[in-house]
Amino acid sequence: MLRSDARQLRIYFSTFLVIAAIVSATPVVHAQSVEDQLKDLRMEVQRLRDELLSVKDEIRTLKTQPQLIRVASTAIDEVIGSSVPAQPQTSEAAQQEIPVQEALTLLQEQVREHARSKVESNSKFPMKLFGTIVSNTFYNTGEPNWLDLGNVVMPVPTGLPTGSFSSSLRQTRFGAIVDGPSAGSMKTSGFMAFDFFGGIPNFQTGQVFGLPRLLYAYFRVENSKTALLVGQDHVILAPRNPTSLTGMSFPILFRAGNLYLRAPQIRLEQTLLSGRHGEFRAVGGVLAPVAGDNPTTAYAFVPPNLAGERSRRPAVQARLFVRQKPAGPYEEPTWEFGASGHYSKERYLTGLIPSWASSVDFDLTVGRFGTGGEFFKGRNIDAFGASLAQNAKSKGGFVEGRFSATSQWDFNAGYGTDRLYDRVRFPGNLTKNASVFANSIFRVTPEFAFSLEWRKLETSPLTGRLRRNNHFDLTFAYSF
Repeated sequence: MLRSDARQLRIYFSTFLVIAAIVSATPVVHAQSVEDQLKDLRMEVQRLRDELLSVKDEIRTLKTQPQLIRVASTAIDEVIGSSVPAQPQTSEAAQQEIPVQEALTLLQEQVREHARSKVESNSKFPMKLFGTIVSNTFYNTGEPNWLDLGNVVMPVPTGLPTGSFSSSLRQTRFGAIVDGPSAGSMKTSGFMAFDFFGGIPNFQTGQVFGLPRLLYAYFRVENSKTALLVGQDHVILAPRNPTSLTGMSFPILFRAGNLYLRAPQIRLEQTLLSGRHGEFRAVGGVLAPVAGDNPTTAYAFVPPNLAGERSRRPAVQARLFVRQKPAGPYEEPTWEFGASGHYSKERYLTGLIPSWASSVDFDLTVGRFGTGGEFFKGRNIDAFGASLAQNAKSKGGFVEGRFSATSQWDFNAGYGTDRLYDRVRFPGNLTKNASVFANSIFRVTPEFAFSLEWRKLETSPLTGRLRRNNHFDLTFAYSF
């Protein structure tokens, strides 16, 4: 955005330079040379009219500050509407003549640069491309199921040493934001993002060939109180996640107390009450019935017809929450408390089985200190990271503490757990999962940050020894 603004300002300064040149253009020696110069200037201004009008339309489509747009429009209007002097100017003005041809050349170059570097959509609506390059270098003492973002500890393989070390960039992500047209008080926008956390190909060096994975793809229609979202986004249930630079593709504490999923949905958000310092909102929607049962093959061209799809009905979720009224569209509230729920059905050989969950979440920031977390209870919600990926009843949650030492340096720590209950009717091979984490995040600039994180994960099997893993991760992230 800063580069775009700087590019536009150069155009504005060049435009004002042309205006000054037109006003001050005058003969050097004879009246005949004055007429020739004025005639050339008229031709140049006439030729630049269409280019300046085109630049004005393009600047209007850029997502920037309204004040800059007004300045650009005024400057270009003055160039287009200005007239070339019909009479020679005084000899004093001639001595102050500005090199007009140099100004025109500079302006033409700035116009060409803007045309090369601008980003636009086919619909001509403002579009912003963004991305974050994420590098994870990690070390494990045990056998996590995922080397870079382990959430369950696996048994130690027979005859092999434990532990691992490697580096990956598969959490790198790219995306686009599009601001669409407005209809009355309603604004429209679109958002899309993907990363490379979709697995690796079956190849000798597949570790460095991360496959793309869709993260978000939705559009919103909204005003100050109501919003309609259609597409793939975070589910409504338990939206809170621990603070971590390491866990971007999957949040940390997944399957250790943190419920999480992105899924296709249609949802409506509504402000029920709004005061000077706070607001009460409701969110409800229908979602794709993702049951979390694994297909028989690793990859499939067509999504398989599993227990959720065979239920022939969508999942339903809702959330009520109260929060501080944000000061602006990009401001985070300093406190928020919410309660959410989920209900769907899954069809197996034994028939339809209900899937349900209830959750409460909170977040609070006071000065440099903050805390947040969520707690849940449910049945057959393995798709959201509960029950240790088993069809069972479980309960758990997580809590974290935050401390901002400076405006650039943050410290975070927390604990999460997920455990089965009612194991007589719903047994499982794994009975409990618990994790503790601590990290430090340093933001060198708003675009560049790095962190050092430690996580200890303990998985309790039904029989056998407790499985442990210590994970150390050095993460670098550069956003643009």
